[in-house]
Amino acid sequence: MALPHIRRSLRLQLVAILAIALTPLLTLSIIQGAVEFEDERREHLQTLDAASAIAAEELDSALQRALGISSAIEEGGYGISRPRAECDEALARIADNDPAISNITLINAYGQIECSVLPPPEEGDVPADRALFERLRNGDETGVSRVVFGPMSKRPILIAARRRGTPDNFAGYIGIAIDIDAATTRLQEDLLPEGATLALWDPEGIFTITQDAEPLPFDRIPEPYLNELVTADETQVVNDAQFADGALLLLSPLINGHVGTLVVSPRGPAYSVWAGFDLVGTILIPTLMWALAIVCVWIAIDRFVLRWLTYLRRIARLYGDGRLDIDPSRAKRAPLEVEELADTLANMAASLRRQHQELESALEQRGALLREIHHRVKNNLQVIVSLLNLQAGRLPDGPGRAALYEARRRINALALVHRSLYEAEDLRRVEMRPFLHELLNYVSDASQASEQTVAVKVDSTEIEMEPDYAVPLALFVTEAANNAFKHAFEDRTSGAILVSLIHDEEDMFEIAVEDDGSGLAEDASEGTGSTLMQAFAQQLSGTIVRSRTEGGGTRVAIRFAYKELVLDGHTADFK
Repeated sequence: MALPHIRRSLRLQLVAILAIALTPLLTLSIIQGAVEFEDERREHLQTLDAASAIAAEELDSALQRALGISSAIEEGGYGISRPRAECDEALARIADNDPAISNITLINAYGQIECSVLPPPEEGDVPADRALFERLRNGDETGVSRVVFGPMSKRPILIAARRRGTPDNFAGYIGIAIDIDAATTRLQEDLLPEGATLALWDPEGIFTITQDAEPLPFDRIPEPYLNELVTADETQVVNDAQFADGALLLLSPLINGHVGTLVVSPRGPAYSVWAGFDLVGTILIPTLMWALAIVCVWIAIDRFVLRWLTYLRRIARLYGDGRLDIDPSRAKRAPLEVEELADTLANMAASLRRQHQELESALEQRGALLREIHHRVKNNLQVIVSLLNLQAGRLPDGPGRAALYEARRRINALALVHRSLYEAEDLRRVEMRPFLHELLNYVSDASQASEQTVAVKVDSTEIEMEPDYAVPLALFVTEAANNAFKHAFEDRTSGAILVSLIHDEEDMFEIAVEDDGSGLAEDASEGTGSTLMQAFAQQLSGTIVRSRTEGGGTRVAIRFAYKELVLDGHTADFK
């Protein structure tokens, strides 16, 4: 009997594929990288430390020999009883015995050269390092100059100097110039690592010894390191990215800590994980494995995730468009989680379909009931209008008959509101622009005398309002327009009436009826129409404003607040 097919979950499949693809890469990279990095770092540091130690040893040895020679010269009394030529010759014989010595000079208390191996400079007798001269004159027994360019040897040198005379009587000094290139030849040729730079430092700056070396990223040793070197007697390793721009430095102090050697390595595993690594073992193989992992993950995600998400997104879009009868049958072949999600979507669509049908049925019943109610209210109002017409027909002309016609006109305005409601698609709203259009037509037909020609115009914002707003607005327009027809054109056969509904910058609405008639009489009394218009303004929680127009006519308006959305402005013009 065949076992049923058991599908692994999507999460387990992706985790397994990623683990299989990335485990060899991670294992090999971590082990090989850690081992090679540590070996290369240790070897590189040892090489640099050896180079720094040898450089310091060679220069220190040359300086110690020079100071010993200066002591012997001082004890031999050179330059005191011998002529200048004999003194120069004697110093030259001494300098020939040491290849690192390029010159020996005797300087008197005034900084003048008494005798020297090399001819004095053309610019006169001046100490090569004035600071060294001052230190010796102030009491130092010995001293080493900063790296200077020898005025007589025309080469970079260090001067090892010994004070002449007694502690109380400064007689000058004996200066022995150490040729830096000659003192470090063996180091530069044999032991200096590739790419490294040998230099000398002192408090004033740095002097590069290595030929054709790239410029260093700094020109002097920072004060904190310099203070440590003055008191230190061993090599200092510095790996300060901010100061050295990522380079590795080995600083070694020489005599009195005023000068020392500097080995700079701008590259190497001491600060870069990948420097010096084997190309195939540490770059090519991990890169190929990384590419294989990416391909595996790409295929896995596309096969198990993306194509099914695309399919479910398409199904969801169809559900959103209302096609709730679509069945995601293809998801039966998808991973377990995707299939469960597809089933959930299908169940949701079925539930929405049932709810949609129930809502449509309920809305249809409700709409039919509301339309029936509005229709019956309109019919009842029409019956009342008919009764008023019958009653008015039995009365002679006079105030009683006119009052019944006024009541008929007001009831007709209410009937028009209910007719607009049951004829509209949305029973909760009245479209104000066409409603005002029809209402004003009705008032015009009912109120305009046969011998008059009065043009009516509607200027309305395109908005839908609730019946609670539409009814008092309709009654207000009816009363105000009727008053205009009755009183504004008594001595004229033509005129114009404008009904406007506008929305201003203060988020307020204003319904206004204005004419170009003769205007309000100063002795006009407040009648029933004015009382009703004031009541309609109160229903809208607004204020009523009466004013004269620029043409001398009358304008009656109600300002009120309404929070529904204004779509756009539109003006309807008709006769």
